[in-house]
Amino acid sequence: MRSTIVEILAPQPPSWYKNRTSTAARGGCSQHGTPPCHEAIVASVILANAGSENIQLAVCQRGLDDLKKGQARGRT
Repeated sequence: MRSTIVEILAPQPPSWYKNRTSTAARGGCSQHGTPPCHEAIVASVILANAGSENIQLAVCQRGLDDLKKGQARGRT
């Protein structure tokens, strides 16, 4: 199932994330984990999947680029 980007925000504080023990809430990259990703978090992203709650991620630049590429592939 493909996710859809709902919104891209500036990095959010730990309290913003629904799962307070997630990698994102602990300051890590949701796409790559901590470790191995040691890059700075550049955005908080809300994704939607059909039939599920919105998903909140924290992503580094590489993770954000990957999400955007996946979104663009889904439109073609």
